[in-house]
Amino acid sequence: MLVFRLFATAAVIFLAAPYLSYSQRQPETCRVEIVNPKNGDSVGNDGDVIGTVVLPAGKHLWVFAHRRGFALWWPQGGGPADVTNGKWIVVATYGLDRDRGSQFEVAGVVLDEKENKEMLNLVRRYEERGDYPGVRMPPGAEGCPVAKIVVKRQ
Repeated sequence: MLVFRLFATAAVIFLAAPYLSYSQRQPETCRVEIVNPKNGDSVGNDGDVIGTVVLPAGKHLWVFAHRRGFALWWPQGGGPADVTNGKWIVVATYGLDRDRGSQFEVAGVVLDEKENKEMLNLVRRYEERGDYPGVRMPPGAEGCPVAKIVVKRQ
């Protein structure tokens, strides 16, 4: 009887395994989501960007924004996002008054230690000069997809 129960239990687990979602079978290692604003929303000249993240140890979340059509991006919030219990908020600026009616992309990018230090140094130099020329957005940490939305500046 015990052998039958063990066999039946193993058969149920084997047969049910394909129906378990991926997240039930393996924990997420890295994920970024922008919750607000939502893709397609209208925004003012600045506002909170709110999201969630599964952040591996030694990684840092940065938020970047730019007007569509520009190759350069501007880091938002003055540094990496402050993540608490997988949630974050960063204040983003959507261009200048002349950018009203334009579309902006907002991206959440996970950086490794080296990229994080480089970005912090760059932001400090910009702040010292009072000049913010923009940057090429780093590709981000391996295995951490970039989250992007597009919003329209009112």
